[in-house]
Amino acid sequence: MTNELTFDSDTIAERDRFEVWREMFCSKLWGLDIVHSDSRPFFARCRFVSLGTVGVIRSELNGLECRRTLRRVRQEESDDFGFHVSLSGGVRAAQGKCRAEMPCAAGMLLASGQPYALSTPQKPRNAHYQCYSLHLPRKGLLRRVPRAERHLAEICPGGEPMHLLMQYLNLVAGNDMDLQSPDLRRLAGEHVLDLIALALEPGRELDHRVEMGGLRAARRMALLRYLEQHYRDEGLSVKSVAAALGISESYLHRLMAESGESFTEMVNRLRLERAKRMLEDPECDGLRIGEIAFATGFSDFTYFNRLFRRRFGDTPRAFRADRPERGGTRR
Repeated sequence: MTNELTFDSDTIAERDRFEVWREMFCSKLWGLDIVHSDSRPFFARCRFVSLGTVGVIRSELNGLECRRTLRRVRQEESDDFGFHVSLSGGVRAAQGKCRAEMPCAAGMLLASGQPYALSTPQKPRNAHYQCYSLHLPRKGLLRRVPRAERHLAEICPGGEPMHLLMQYLNLVAGNDMDLQSPDLRRLAGEHVLDLIALALEPGRELDHRVEMGGLRAARRMALLRYLEQHYRDEGLSVKSVAAALGISESYLHRLMAESGESFTEMVNRLRLERAKRMLEDPECDGLRIGEIAFATGFSDFTYFNRLFRRRFGDTPRAFRADRPERGGTRR
């Protein structure tokens, strides 16, 4: 099976969209029968990513009825699991005697060896339902959660495990990371299984392998993302970031060490790269150098000048003057 597969209904003639999507994603990949239940024309935008033994589909859809029928179960004879992550809420699920409506940022475990049904809601106007659908190998999940079946069709509410799982999926199954190496894909799949195990049983004592695997990888990614989003905050500190992420300061330092940069080194690098982009942008020519320094999070202009010259080999003022469209020759 291919490592990646994408589908966008807007690229296909309207009369063929539903049939192509049903055959490509629903029948072949997931063994599901689908009915379009939305009053609007069919819409689906999906991306499938193979992470070793774990399969992930990121979907944006309008209203659908999805069923894994007894006929499908007998045809495929699969004893693996599925895990549905609702990003926008309102999906109804049923397996066996269990019935539930999943809220936003919740997950649910389903068994491929038993019939089940999912009903995605019709959203207002041009909004669409968004979700992750995961295929999980039975052995991989049972190694982490030996009694996983008792969690079937049970809602995993939004908490730290689900939040970290969604962040991690956004990284490895969105468009943010290109995982070409089979070993990296396999490792990412193992991390996803670790995080699902924590989502299913959030109160259990952590296995050391989980702590050093998926949980740690997801927390490190969450930390790096937080810094990328907040590096311009003048008051950013180890203490404030640790508090925002709900981890200790010592744990934050250990996570940063694994990234190859200290907290200060990464924050300064992000700020300097932003300052460089602003100095290269003609639309920022009306800003003084000091204003750019402060806008990127530096409170000490001399310190900013010194770090900029160390990183880029020139002062900010000379760097701006050397810009080709200003008549300079960039070295």
